[in-house]
Amino acid sequence: MLLDIFLGEFLGTMFLIILGNGVVANCVFKKTIGAKSGFLAITFGWAIAVFVGVLIANAFNTGGHLNPAVTVMQWVKGNLSWDKALIYFASEFSGALFGQIIISIFYLNHINDFENKNEILSMHSTGPTHKNYFSNLFSEFIGTAVLVSCAMVLGLSMNSSDPTMNSIMKFAGPLSMGIVVLGIGISLGGTTGYAINPCRDLMPRIVYTIAPYKNKPLNSANWGYAFVPVLGPLCAGVIVGAFGRLI
Repeated sequence: MLLDIFLGEFLGTMFLIILGNGVVANCVFKKTIGAKSGFLAITFGWAIAVFVGVLIANAFNTGGHLNPAVTVMQWVKGNLSWDKALIYFASEFSGALFGQIIISIFYLNHINDFENKNEILSMHSTGPTHKNYFSNLFSEFIGTAVLVSCAMVLGLSMNSSDPTMNSIMKFAGPLSMGIVVLGIGISLGGTTGYAINPCRDLMPRIVYTIAPYKNKPLNSANWGYAFVPVLGPLCAGVIVGAFGRLI
């Protein structure tokens, strides 16, 4: 059971980062075929990444968290014991790490191209359009609150007593979460890049920091901002989970 949780969340999160940060790289690097495809292509790419990641995780019956904020919500709500929550955290963070390493190797020629030196960080982690920590935290909190609220509702739907409904939700659940992330990106993603997931931002930022990229600008990982896409989503998970205990 615990091994299934680890494998499902690890693989799901790994594919989430490969496809999610992969679409960012394909759109921002100047010599890819997808160069300058724009923000809309990125939002659709991330929606598909979420769909694929949750679909893979659901094959292992993990519930498709892929996100410590979702795990925190489930733990606070009382649906998850603390020992299982630790397994989820370990698999999500390690999956994000390996996913970023894979996509960084995939795009290594473009990463080491001097023309892309200012775009490298964007295929790893997020950043704000206006640096105001309160506003940035609020943006990440609201975006994540929408995400985890929908995840909570879908979780209730997937625990139906009807076997047919459960079979349908194995596919419809991941698709629904992909659509939710698409909506968040289009509506709320323009201020901070909608990390809405601590491991999605933190682990790729670590990879960026330690990777020996040829043209990486010095001190460019923006660690002063890094707490925002971690703290905002986790706070949303706690608040939504606490509210969930009341209903």
